[in-house]
Amino acid sequence: MDLNEFTHITLAVLEDQGTEAYAPTIIAEETLQVIQGIPEGLDHRQALQETVLRLGLEQSEFYFGVRSGPGEITTGFHTQVSTQVQRISELRQGFVVSELEDCAWWTLGQGRDQ
Repeated sequence: MDLNEFTHITLAVLEDQGTEAYAPTIIAEETLQVIQGIPEGLDHRQALQETVLRLGLEQSEFYFGVRSGPGEITTGFHTQVSTQVQRISELRQGFVVSELEDCAWWTLGQGRDQ
C-alpha cells in the first residue's frame, strides 16, 4: 500500500459516514487502530500523536488519518525519515484530495518525540 491507496480507502469511508464522524486511524504493519473515546475538547490531531507515542510507533512506518479541520481530513505516511501528507477537503459536490508540502501541526520526528 502507498499513501494514495490509503487516502482512497479513507475517501470510501468518508463517502459512507462523512467527515464529522471520522475517528483518527492508524495502520501500522497489519494492525488497524481506530482511536475512540477522545475526551471532549481534545484536538483529534493531538490525540493521534499521543496515541502514536503511547504505542511506541514514532520510529516505525505507519499510515494515519485524522480530522484536521471542518470538512477536512489529513492522511499521511510516516517513516523514521519523513512524513508525506495529503488533505481531503469536503466540498458540496464531493471531495478533493491535495498534496501538502508541510503539515504544521505534525510534530513527530521534529525533536519532541526523540
